[in-house]
Amino acid sequence: MSDRWICMVCGYSHRGSSPPPQCPSCGAPFTAFERRERDPAARFASMDMSGRRRSGFRYVIIGNSSAGRAAAHAIGALDSAGHITVVSEESCAFYPRPLLPDLIAGLSEEDFFAANPYAQDDRPELLTGETVQAIDASARTISCLSGREVSYDALLLAVGASPIEIPWPGSEATGIAYFRTYADAQRIARLAQEAERALVVGGGLLGLEFVRAFHAAGIAVTHLVREARVGAPAVDERGGEVLKRALEDLGVDLALEEEVESFESRDGAVCAVRTSKGRRIECDVVGVAVGVRPRLELARAAGLETDRGILVDRGFQTSVAGIYAAGDVAQAHDSLWNEPRVNTSWRNSREQGEYAGIAMAGGAVQYPGAVAANYQLAAGLPLCTLGISNPAEQDGLEIDVKADPAAKTFAKIVRRDGATIGACLIGDLAQAPDIEQALKPTQAQPQSESKAEADTAAPQEADSDMHKMTQSFLKDSFAGESQAHMKYLNFAEKADDEGNANVARLFRAASYSEQVHASAHLATLDGIGSSSENLAEAMGGEGFEIDEMYPAYITVAEDQGEDEAKISFHQALEAEKVHHGLYSRAKEAVDAGKDAEIGALWVCSACGFTMEGDPPSRCPICSAPKKFFNEF
Repeated sequence: MSDRWICMVCGYSHRGSSPPPQCPSCGAPFTAFERRERDPAARFASMDMSGRRRSGFRYVIIGNSSAGRAAAHAIGALDSAGHITVVSEESCAFYPRPLLPDLIAGLSEEDFFAANPYAQDDRPELLTGETVQAIDASARTISCLSGREVSYDALLLAVGASPIEIPWPGSEATGIAYFRTYADAQRIARLAQEAERALVVGGGLLGLEFVRAFHAAGIAVTHLVREARVGAPAVDERGGEVLKRALEDLGVDLALEEEVESFESRDGAVCAVRTSKGRRIECDVVGVAVGVRPRLELARAAGLETDRGILVDRGFQTSVAGIYAAGDVAQAHDSLWNEPRVNTSWRNSREQGEYAGIAMAGGAVQYPGAVAANYQLAAGLPLCTLGISNPAEQDGLEIDVKADPAAKTFAKIVRRDGATIGACLIGDLAQAPDIEQALKPTQAQPQSESKAEADTAAPQEADSDMHKMTQSFLKDSFAGESQAHMKYLNFAEKADDEGNANVARLFRAASYSEQVHASAHLATLDGIGSSSENLAEAMGGEGFEIDEMYPAYITVAEDQGEDEAKISFHQALEAEKVHHGLYSRAKEAVDAGKDAEIGALWVCSACGFTMEGDPPSRCPICSAPKKFFNEF
C-alpha cells in the first residue's frame, strides 16, 4: 500500500510513493503536498541518536498544531519508550489549517478532517479542551485552568499566533469575525449561511483567504484594502494588478486605499461599515484579517527570552533548558535573511516541529534555517510566495518580472549575485519546485531527511540503486508520454473529421512513438512486475479513483455547475468499478496458479463503460447503441 499525499492548498488526496507533479484540483506543484506515511519510523532509521533519552521520558507539547503534531510524530518514531502528551485548548482532533476557508465555503466536516495526516497516529495522549495558564520551569510542570497539572522532561511550545484585533467603534457587534481556528471557521460558516453580503477587511494573503471562502459560499463580497494593491506586502504592484483583475472578474467589489472607520449594528448584529472615504457599505458578516502576532504570554511569564517571537537555537531550544518552541510562535534562523525571524506558514511550522521533535528525543540535528513558503488559492488562482518575494530594498538585486493580467499570470524571480533568493508566482506555479530547490539551504540536512523537501522527494526504493532525481524524472516522463499517447490519438480523430488525412497520420505516428517511450521508461524503472503484482497495483489505483478521486471530482464539478465534466467523471467512475472487480477476480486466479476465467469483454467507445458477457442493446451508462461496443 502506498503513502497518501494531501494538497495543503485545496485538500486533494493522492495515493502513491510520491506526490503528483501538479495538483489536478488546484494546480499547486508537488511541493505543496504533505505525506501521510505508512511507516513513520522509516525516515528516521539512520538518525544519529547519541543523545537518546531514558525509558519513560516525558514529552509534553502545548498545541495540537502543525508544529506540535509534527514534533509528536518525530518523537514517536525515534523514542518507542517515551510518553508523549499533547495539550490543546481546542476540543477537536487535529485539522489542516489551510483548509479552513473550504470549511466556511461548504466543505463537509468529514472531508475536512479526512485530510488529517495524523488520523492513524494514536501514540500521543491528547488532552483537549485544556488551556495552559502557567509553566513552572524549575519544577518542570505546566498547570491548566481546569486545575490539571502535567509534568515534563522536555516541553515544546507550539501555540501558534493570534489574529490582531482592532477596537473600531462598533466592533463589539455580532457578525464580526477573526479567522484562525476551527471554532472560528464554524462560527463564520454559520454566519455565512444567513448572510447576503460580506465585507472582508485586510488585503494581505489571509484576507484573500476570507474572500475565497465567502465567494465560494455564494455571498456577494466587498474587499476593503488599506493599501494601494492587493496581496501586500508579499505581492508587489504588478502582481497585485493580476489579483485585482481576477477578483473583479469574480464579481468582488474591491475598494483600495480605503479603511474602516466604524461599524453599525441592528439588534446587536453588524449591518454596515463606515469607511475612511465617507462611504456606508451594508454587510451581514465581516471577516477581519489585518495580521497575526505570536502568542508569547506563556513564554514571557516563564522567563523565556522573546523578541517578535520566542528566541530559539538551531535545535529549537529556548533560553531555558528543556523548553523548546516551534512554528508560528518561534523566532528561528532564517537562511535567506541570515538572522532569527518569525515565519508564519503551515509548511514552515511542520518542518520546524519535526526538527524540534528530533532534538527533544536526543537526535543530533541542526536546523539549516527557514525559507518562507506560502501556497494558497487567491481570487480563483493558485498563488505562491517563496523566500524574499518582495524586498523593500532592491539595490544590488536582479528582479525578473513577467506579468499578464489578461491571462491572469504573474512570475517574479528575485536574485542576488546571480542566486535566487525569492519568488512570487500567480496562476502558473510550474516553476515553484525548481525555485524551492534553489532556495534550499546549503547546510547538511539531518539524516532523517526531515526537511520538507525530503517529504516531497522521489520515492525511495529499497531494492534500487537508481538516483532519486533520475527516478523521479523517469516517473514524470512515463506519466507525460502516457498522456500524450492518448491525447494524440484524439487529435488524429479530430484531423480525420476535418478531412486532414496527413495530419491524422502524423498524430497516429506520434502517438505510437509516445507509447514506445512510455514502455521504455516503465521498463527502466522496473515498473513491470509479475501478473499478480501488476494486478495488485491496478487494483490499488482503481480503488483510489473509486473511493476518493472521482467522488471528489464529481462533487467539485457539481458545485461549480460543470455538468459536462460531472458526466465525464461519473462515466469513468462506473468503468473503474467494473475494472476493479475484474482485476480482483483475476488476481485471485493468478495467485492460485491459474489463468483468469474471464468471458468476452466489451467496452463502450462512447463513455468507456466495460462489461463482461454479451453486449447490451444500449449502454447502461450513456445509452449509446450496441454498435458502439468493442469486443476484447
